Formats: sequence, structure tokens, C-alpha cells
Amino acid sequence: IFRLLVALVTVLLFGAIVLQYVCPGSDCQLLRLGASGAAGAGDPYVAEDGALARFVPRFHFSAADLDRVVDFNIKGDDVIVFLHIQKTGGTTFGRHLVRNIQLERPCECRAGQKKCTCYRPGKRETWLFSRFSTGWSCGLHADWTELTNCVPAVMGNREPVETHRTAPSPNAVSNSIVSTVTCRNCRNYYYITILRDPVWRYLSEWRHVQRGATWKASLHMCDGRAPTVAELPSCYQGDDWSGCSLEEFMACPHNLANNRQTQDKHCQCHPKGHGCSFLLCNNSKHYCVFYISTH
Repeated sequence: IFRLLVALVTVLLFGAIVLQYVCPGSDCQLLRLGASGAAGAGDPYVAEDGALARFVPRFHFSAADLDRVVDFNIKGDDVIVFLHIQKTGGTTFGRHLVRNIQLERPCECRAGQKKCTCYRPGKRETWLFSRFSTGWSCGLHADWTELTNCVPAVMGNREPVETHRTAPSPNAVSNSIVSTVTCRNCRNYYYITILRDPVWRYLSEWRHVQRGATWKASLHMCDGRAPTVAELPSCYQGDDWSGCSLEEFMACPHNLANNRQTQDKHCQCHPKGHGCSFLLCNNSKHYCVFYISTH
């Protein structure tokens, strides 16, 4: 009997260890999947934190929509600018940009350093402007407005101003001097970003804020200045918004999480110049876009 009890306890302990390995934490995804299968065609958003029980395709893109060719000249003057929107998978994508692209001259990443050097083949010129190549040079999670106003100047300061030698015309005398023309805006910028299902992204940002994230270092520059407290009020008092409920997170009318992926521009420039609205806008100064809201 004693040996039987020892064997039974051993089996139970082994089962507990396996269960902790397969289902770490209090929420077991396998159990959630089983519950969703029994529920049938229920709502796939089975938890308020956005954890999905099953994948439900929502957007159907044709091959022509996805298979688009861009003539990016890495050996020339083209620069990729990565617009990193919070909680869209941008950190993973940004690491892939500097580590996992097969290039003639791959980015040089050193152990212990957060940024990599991404030079063009045969030149000491950067072809990638991103968190993991140039850092947050235009501010933490800079948006479209900030990047388009900041990137050319930062790139010009980081690297020498480009010059192009112009050959003499055929009618010039033989001893004419080859002229040098300074080109201050020679680079072509290709802006890229990643978008995520707005509900998943919103819930993910709420969870991140609930754990203490603030992004206080973001500049939110508009028309060359940062917003005032009246233009962009805070949703909370104190150092952060740790522990906020989903209802509190949604109730704040100034919460930028409401339209992260649509606010290409933070500044709405009014026709008569009556200031700026730092919540709803796109990359045109003449009209606004609708924002994504979650209820």
C-alpha cells in the first residue's frame, strides 16, 4: 500500500509539473480553446484583454493588393523610415529590419548595443531610419507629423551634406574646373508602418498602461511646439495609470489610444489659425479623419 501511495503521489507531481509547463499562469490557453469549441459560433473576443480563442479572418486582400513592387534604391539616396505605432508588433518588426534581411551589406549589430549600423553598400550612409538603427531621434514613437518634419534635418546632421560633381559642358574650355553642387534634399524617404486589428491593439495598450507604461517621453510636436496641458490633458494623476480598469481607460476623452492608427498628424490646423487640436487628424492640413473608438 505504501508503495502504491508513493507511486500515486509521484504521478500527481509529474502531472502538475507537465500542466505548469504546458499552461503557465492561471489562464490555461488549452482550456480556453476547449471552452470556445463548445460554445460554437460565439464571440471570438472571449477576454477583455484581447486574447483570442480562435482566429477569425476579417479582411480579404487580393494577391494584387499584397504583391506590390517598390523600386527602393539602397545604393542611391533612398531611406526607409519606420513609423512605429505602439502595440502593433513594431518592436519585433523593427528587429527583423536590422537583423534578418538578406542584404549585400547587412546591418552591423553588436552584442549589448540597442542600435545597429545600417550602411549602404560601399558607403558610410544610413538607409534605415528606425528605433534600432538611429534610435528615437525624433522622439519616442514619433508620428507622421513629427517624422516628416524631423527626419530630413536629423539625417542631414548625422551625415555630411551630399555633394554631386557636375562635369563641364562639351562647349567649355579644356581647362575648365569641374563644379561641385550642394544638394540638401537629395534623399528619397519611404515611410512604412504596421497596422493591427484596432480592438486587439487597443486592449493591448490598455494592458500595457495598466502595468505602468506612460510614454511620457513622447513629444507630440505640432507646428514646431509641444502641446499645452489644455490641448492635451492627462487621463490620470500621479506618475502613471497603473491598475486602471478598462472602463476608466475608455472613459477618458483625451486618451490617444482611441485613434493611434489614424492620427497620422496630431495637429488639426484650423482655417483661421485658432490653435491646434492634438487628437484627430491625418497627414493633410485641410481635413480630418474619423478615429477608431472601442465600446
